[in-house]
Amino acid sequence: MEDLLTLHRKQLRDLQSVITQKKKSATKKTRRGVNDDCERLERELKEKQALEIEALENELNPDAAAIEEKEGPSEPVVADSSELETEAKDEDISSKLQETTLEDPTATNHERIQPPTTASSSSSSSKKPNRAKARLARRAAQIEEITAQAQEEAASQPNLRAIEAERMKQLFEENGLIELQIPPDGHCLYSAFAVGLEGAGIPLSDESSSEDGTKLRGYTFTRKAAGEYISSHPDDFAPFLDEGETLEGHVRKVTSTAEWGGHMELLALAKEYGVTVKVVQAQGVGVTSMNEEEGQKADVWLAYHRKGYGLGEHYNALRKK
Repeated sequence: MEDLLTLHRKQLRDLQSVITQKKKSATKKTRRGVNDDCERLERELKEKQALEIEALENELNPDAAAIEEKEGPSEPVVADSSELETEAKDEDISSKLQETTLEDPTATNHERIQPPTTASSSSSSSKKPNRAKARLARRAAQIEEITAQAQEEAASQPNLRAIEAERMKQLFEENGLIELQIPPDGHCLYSAFAVGLEGAGIPLSDESSSEDGTKLRGYTFTRKAAGEYISSHPDDFAPFLDEGETLEGHVRKVTSTAEWGGHMELLALAKEYGVTVKVVQAQGVGVTSMNEEEGQKADVWLAYHRKGYGLGEHYNALRKK
């Protein structure tokens, strides 16, 4: 049981951290939905933990569980034969006393109508303690204690998002950069790179619209460019593919899905467009560069966040002030 409660405390600590990050990243429009989602997650976890505690208690004490299931949660106790005999004697004494007081003219009205009070009369109406309710109350108290401990521990942990944001702000100021927000939709690397190219005056493609005449989004061009470069330079990229993944399959994910991009795709874009990519991140040296060769057309700056967004890693575009 102690091991299970320790696990539950850890689960609640982790959930509190997730809830804290969700609430901090919520906007005015999404705050209500985020709060509802957080309440649902906490409720589901508590219900799951309650079932686990109940299952373990039943496993540790199967006889009590079987008796309780057989008897029911709140069945009243039927008085035994000795209690019934006591009740009969009390009634007999009461009736004789009433007869006596009726014959005795000196007895008061109150004495004539007041029956004797005995402890046995109240014992017959008592009920067994409800073991199910007691167990539920005990379980609820355990979960509340675990929740309180998890909240306390989560509150004492450092705010990694705030630490990262402060470091990124410092790096932006040092390099004279302005951050441009990109939607966290799976295309963020490609969209941020497209914004960087436009800021540097580099055209994305000779194509300006799709076959039906609608204007294509920036990531459409950069995804296609990254896929074409990787496909035409298989020896440079095949060694870095995941185990069991083919180059054709990876290129298809780059060009046709919302699969997140990474270091390999950034390098392909830098080579394809002939630019140097500079990535600002809170970890490490702060600014890392790709494709630093003479004769590059321009620098494309990107901001890489690890903690600042609820869905995980994220790229934003950067431009010089």
